[in-house]
Amino acid sequence: VESEKLKDLIEQLPEEQKEVVILRHFFNFSFKEVSDYTKAPINTCLGRMRYALINLRRLMEEHRVVLR
Repeated sequence: VESEKLKDLIEQLPEEQKEVVILRHFFNFSFKEVSDYTKAPINTCLGRMRYALINLRRLMEEHRVVLR
């Protein structure tokens, strides 16, 4: 149930942030692999992940989702 809630929240992220999260955490890509796959500089991928995590925290608060 919690994993479904998290997937729903990930779906709400901007496309570029969602892509980095999925590649990194569901496909276990390194940031170098994410960079190569997306054709974006590695620092851009790192920034997208940073903003994705910030947005996920905000969404979790808004939707009162607590992961255990």
